[in-house]
Amino acid sequence: MLKTQYRMHPQIRSFPSKEFYDEALEDGSDVEDYTTRDWHKYGCFGPFCFFDIHEGAESRPSGSGSYINIAEVEFVLLLYNKLVSMYPELRSSSQVAIISPYRHQVKNFQERFKETFGAESQKLVDITTVDGCQGREKDVAIFSCVRANENETIGFVSDYRRMNVGITRAKSSVLVVGSASTLKNDEHWKNLIESAENRGCLFKVSKPYASFFSEKNLELLKVKAKEAERDGPHDNEKKAVYGNAGDADQGQADDNDYGDGDGDGDGDGDVEMEDGGFDGGFGED
Repeated sequence: MLKTQYRMHPQIRSFPSKEFYDEALEDGSDVEDYTTRDWHKYGCFGPFCFFDIHEGAESRPSGSGSYINIAEVEFVLLLYNKLVSMYPELRSSSQVAIISPYRHQVKNFQERFKETFGAESQKLVDITTVDGCQGREKDVAIFSCVRANENETIGFVSDYRRMNVGITRAKSSVLVVGSASTLKNDEHWKNLIESAENRGCLFKVSKPYASFFSEKNLELLKVKAKEAERDGPHDNEKKAVYGNAGDADQGQADDNDYGDGDGDGDGDGDVEMEDGGFDGGFGED
C-alpha cells in the first residue's frame, strides 16, 4: 500500500489521513522541515487554518446555476494581499492558488484580482475550480467554500472527493474560508471544522475584515503561534480564535434552491475516486 507522503506539511496531512484513510498516511522523513515556511510564525498563515466568515452570504447570479459569496472574495483578497506584501516570494501563480467549487466564484475572484493588480494578475496567483486544480501543487492554497445560508445546505460542496482534492493542493499552507454554521451540516466538513477548532486554528472573522490583518492583530496572532509551539499539542477544549471585534449586522441568504450548482462537469475534468486528492504524491512504504 502506498501510504507514505513526501509532499505536504504534516498538519495538512493530518485531517485527510484521519477522515479518508483511517489514519493510514504517514509522513516521509524530513517532510516537516521541507514544508515549514517563515509565514507559519503567524497563526493565521499556519499550515492549516479555517476562517469562519460568519457574516457572509451566498447569492446566485441571475440565470445561473452557480453561486458566489462576495464576503469571501473580499476577505480572500485582503488575505492574499497581506500575505504577499509580507512575503513577496509568494507573488507568483506557481506559488499560490485560490480554489473554489463554483465557476462563478472563480470568475468573481479573477475579475476582482484584475481590478486590484491589473492585467498581470494571472501571473501573481492561480485562480481555478477544484476540478481544475487537480494534479497541481502550490506552496499556499486558499479554498473558498462559498455556501452560506440559513437553511444550512451546501449542495455538491458535500462531495468528499472534491473536498479532499481542494484541501490537499498545498505543500505548506492550506487556508480554508467558509461559513462554519452552514458547512457543519455536512459530516466531513463538521469534522474538519472541529479539527481546526481543537487545534486552535479556527478564526472567527467579523467585519470590517481589514481589521483582522492590522499590525496589532497580527502581532497578537504571532504571540499565539509562539505560545502554541511552546505549550505543545492543542487539547480538545481549545476554542476558536476570535480574530477581530467587528460589529456589522449579520446577513444570511434565504435562498433554499441549492441544487448542485455547477454540476460535475466544468470543463476541467472530473475528480477521480482513485486520486483521493493526493495525485500520486506517495512513496512506497
